[in-house]
Amino acid sequence: MKYMPPSNHSPFTNLMHPDIGLGAFVGNLKRQRRSGPKAGRSPRAVRVLTESELNVPGRVLIKRRQLLQKVPLCERTILNLEKRGQFPQRFSITSRLVAWDLNEVDAWIAEQQTAARRPGAPQAQPLSRSPSK
Repeated sequence: MKYMPPSNHSPFTNLMHPDIGLGAFVGNLKRQRRSGPKAGRSPRAVRVLTESELNVPGRVLIKRRQLLQKVPLCERTILNLEKRGQFPQRFSITSRLVAWDLNEVDAWIAEQQTAARRPGAPQAQPLSRSPSK
């Protein structure tokens, strides 16, 4: 068998579209390509609130990612606490966007801190796990 040096040409080059590239083709079927990130933005970038923005009087709304930066709980735990009435309720801005009032979240955090500092406050207990079947 004769040695063939590697080449830069793929056997799939005839399938490539000059604008889309090889990644958009699977099994000779063209997939829709998502538009790339806008100039100067990373994908799924979340604007971090600055201290000056947090001190502005009036209502400040935060989205889910900003809430998760502020409160060290997972989304499922927050949802469960909301259902039990133990966390500030989210409200809909649009059909796909929900937000929380930052003042309510800050008040909830302060309440959790004072409850933890009270003498005789229940300490976190590890969960007992039942043996898996």
